[in-house]
Amino acid sequence: MAGLVVLVAGGVAVVVAMENRAAGKAMAFCDRFKPGTAFLEAGQAEIDRQFVTLSDDELTVSFYGAIPPSLHLCTVKARDGKVTLARYSHVD
Repeated sequence: MAGLVVLVAGGVAVVVAMENRAAGKAMAFCDRFKPGTAFLEAGQAEIDRQFVTLSDDELTVSFYGAIPPSLHLCTVKARDGKVTLARYSHVD
């Protein structure tokens, strides 16, 4: 029984660590782009990422958490070539 408790606790710890890692990466990416930054910098940024969507005025970078449906996102929006918003979000 004690072995099962240790196994479950270890599994939970791994999931929490993976979620925290993905959230930290997404937040750190967002923190790089303050309003007024050239949007081109965001589009050309070296990204340790798993999925990127880029359009003329929006960049979304996705980092997977512990399970594939858990996504930690950084969305960078721009107008006239300048960043207007960099926002972190989480989708389960």
